[in-house]
Order: sequence, then C-alpha cells, then structure tokens
Amino acid sequence: MILKITKMKWSNRNVYVSKTAIIGKNVQIGVGTIIYDNVEIGDNTFIGPNCIIGEPTASYYKNPNEHNFLKTTIGNNSIIRSNTIIYENVIIGDFFQTGHYAIIREESIIGKHTSFGSKSELPGKSTIGDYVRIHSNVMLSENNLIENFVWIFPFVVLTNVKHPPLGEFMQTRIGEYTQIFAHAVILPGITIGKNAIIGAGALVTKNVLDERLIIGNPGKDVKSVREIKDSEGNLLYPWKDSLKEYRGYPWQEKS
Repeated sequence: MILKITKMKWSNRNVYVSKTAIIGKNVQIGVGTIIYDNVEIGDNTFIGPNCIIGEPTASYYKNPNEHNFLKTTIGNNSIIRSNTIIYENVIIGDFFQTGHYAIIREESIIGKHTSFGSKSELPGKSTIGDYVRIHSNVMLSENNLIENFVWIFPFVVLTNVKHPPLGEFMQTRIGEYTQIFAHAVILPGITIGKNAIIGAGALVTKNVLDERLIIGNPGKDVKSVREIKDSEGNLLYPWKDSLKEYRGYPWQEKS
C-alpha cells in the first residue's frame, strides 16, 4: 500500500508515499513523513518532518485490507510544519499553513490563505473559510462553520454537546471578520454574527449579533464594536476598515 520514495527534493530518508498519491511540482517532504493512499499535494508545498497526510479513520484499524481511503487534497504553496496530522477526506485550499503538531480530522473543508496554529485541533466535519487565522492551542469542535477572515486566538475552546456524553452534536457558526480572543469558551449551538468581538476569557452562552462586544463570565453584550476607540479617539472596529498594515488581504494594495 505504501512504498519508500528514493527521489525526493528535500530528503529521501524514511519518507513513505503511497503509490496512489499525487505529488505536485517542487514539493519538499521531510524525514519520517507518511503520505497515505488517495492524497494529492499541490505544487510548491512544503511538508516538514514526521507529518502524516491522509491518516485513515477508525475503520482502517478494524480491517486495513478492506479500507478505501477517501480523497485528501492540499492546495498549492502550502506549508505543513513538523508533526502535523491531516486525516483522509479533507480538502484544503492554496496557501494553507500549519504550525507544529496541528491535527485536522476527516470531513473538513478549509479555504485558501488560512492558517492553523501549533497544537491546535479540528475534530472534523467542519467548514472553515478563506483567510482565517486560528492561533496555537485552539480546540475547535466537530460541526463548525467558520466564515472568511475570522481570527481565533490562543486557548479558545468551541464546544458542541450540551450534556456530554449525552445529546446531539450542535453546530457553532462564526460570522465573517469576527475576533475571538484568548481563553474564550463558546457553548454548543451558538451563532456569532459578523464583525463581533468576544473578549478574552468570555463564556458565550447565547447567540451574538453583528458588531457586538461580548465580555465576562457569563458573557454580556456591553456595546457596539464601533464604540471601541484608541487613546486618540480613533475608531478601531470593524478591523477591516481600520487596518493600515499590509497583511495580504485581497482588498489591500501592496505598496
């Protein structure tokens, strides 16, 4: 099912790539990496040491010979850093980046120009948009819908079951341009609107409207994000309207 590659563009020691994998042009693969069946890696992609791409789901371990690997795709110009695991049945767009030890589970779709920080985990069955920034040590849940340009900062937790281990999985939805700051917790089934801000350490227990600031435990809606100003009285949010530094967003012109 897998074979040892003898001609790699970065290192050929202990690198294993399935016969059915499709590897694009100018791809670099690190020592100890495994690429399973039915994986496609886009051009100019870097995969660091000890990564697993196309990791099989539970049925493989019950009967490896009968397991049919579902398609896994990583877009062009991506960077997958060391010890990252990406399961089978995942579609990832161009210019994707991970930190180290990231985990992305099956049935996930991730857009272009999105980054996923070190030791963060996506349990699967989720859709994440374009230009999303997920920082390190973030624990997402199954069945998320995260729209374009969202920022999620370190140690944020999204949950999906009200009374574990009982009950159905509930979807968390996060609207475009929303920012969720460090250590916030989002309870199951919550919908957060566009351009909202969830303050550090907030516990979000109910839906959040567009452009609202939520702080505290339990989280309280305290004001519009348009009321947040810097020391000189300048408006800061929505952040898209105030961003002056070039960050590569499609509406920015590079000087």
